[in-house]
Amino acid sequence: GLTVIWGENGSGKTSLLEAVHILSYGKSFKTSRHKELIKRGSSSYVLRGLYGKNGTSETIDTEYRIKGSQKTKLNGKKITSRKEQVRRNPVVILSPEEQEITKGGPAERRRFFDKVFSIVSTEYLDTLQTYVKILKQRNALLLRVRDGKAKNAEVFTWDERLNTTATSLCAQRKEMLEEFVGVLNYLQSHYEEDVHVGLKYKPNLTDTNKYLDLLSKTRETDVSFGRTTRGPHKDDMEMYWRGAKTRIVGSQGEHKISLVFLKLAEVLFVKSKTGSFPILLLDDLFAKLDLGRSKKLVNLINRLEHEADTSIQTIITTTDILNIEQSGILNTSKNVTNHHLTR
Repeated sequence: GLTVIWGENGSGKTSLLEAVHILSYGKSFKTSRHKELIKRGSSSYVLRGLYGKNGTSETIDTEYRIKGSQKTKLNGKKITSRKEQVRRNPVVILSPEEQEITKGGPAERRRFFDKVFSIVSTEYLDTLQTYVKILKQRNALLLRVRDGKAKNAEVFTWDERLNTTATSLCAQRKEMLEEFVGVLNYLQSHYEEDVHVGLKYKPNLTDTNKYLDLLSKTRETDVSFGRTTRGPHKDDMEMYWRGAKTRIVGSQGEHKISLVFLKLAEVLFVKSKTGSFPILLLDDLFAKLDLGRSKKLVNLINRLEHEADTSIQTIITTTDILNIEQSGILNTSKNVTNHHLTR
């Protein structure tokens, strides 16, 4: 059902969504620095959660100390990799911090899609992690060659390994993105207004069969920079509005609606791949959209639920409960609970 968390700024609304996100993915959607999450004057934070699904439940505990590292336990047993955590309780977060996906550079979009694809595919996650590991090792060797501590010929071994993994990653990324675009187009066709959000894969490698030769040709440049300058870690998934690049020509309103549709596509994409809707976290969404679009968005979510014959667990934060009431979402949800937070 629907949970509404309302209160003035600084009351801790977003922190609750952040806690759900950390328990689900092992990291915050606002910062990569865990120290920033610790309450001032404290030396650690502890989060505890309970997943409930199909009559079964699992406990999740996460602790982070300033003078230590993050430790996570699943059902009382310590887990050593986020891989054991990321697919158990998928969530989709729509917050102001996420707007960099449409406004920022290629790295922001790669990070977003890598997370989405990793949630629905263990193979993709394994390939991505292997590629990143080999890339880091090759880059470390490039620095050693630049500093005269290793020979240029040693890089070739890593070139071969990087080539194999890069070829697989590019193929999986292309296939996944094509499926995601199909979901995005489906959503737009069911919206009560013309929207024109486009998405296109812009691979850094035009021909993966020639990547090994390319690594050889760019090796001198790579050594001078101390990093690998070509490969799927340079890919982009460019977003468009009416055929023009959103990050260049998009208005504030077009960026907002583009992000909303990207996130709803994420919800439906995860559902199509896993069989279950993820939890939808909306951080003050209805204050960011005009009333007309808010109501149309609610109607679209209701339609998705109706077609799937199941509800999407949704948690909404707001500073103004009136915005939520006017959007119409309170009138359509079967189960609504609300919590008022005070500073």
